[in-house]
Amino acid sequence: MSRFLDIVEDVTSLSLEEMQEVEFILHQSIIEAKRQQILQNQIESKLLYKAGKLKFYDNASDLLNSLNEE
Repeated sequence: MSRFLDIVEDVTSLSLEEMQEVEFILHQSIIEAKRQQILQNQIESKLLYKAGKLKFYDNASDLLNSLNEE
């Protein structure tokens, strides 16, 4: 946690323009991390589907019943 606080302190000591640049970089990094997470979820889902481990439901009632059974 100390490292995090050091980083926050360093960032807040920057000029406004520098903080805005850090904000932009972080925003872009977060977007890319989310894209990677979506891709990983898609890959895992395809593997589960191919292995026959995914269940599909035609309506919400069947889905809710299945969730209550587990």
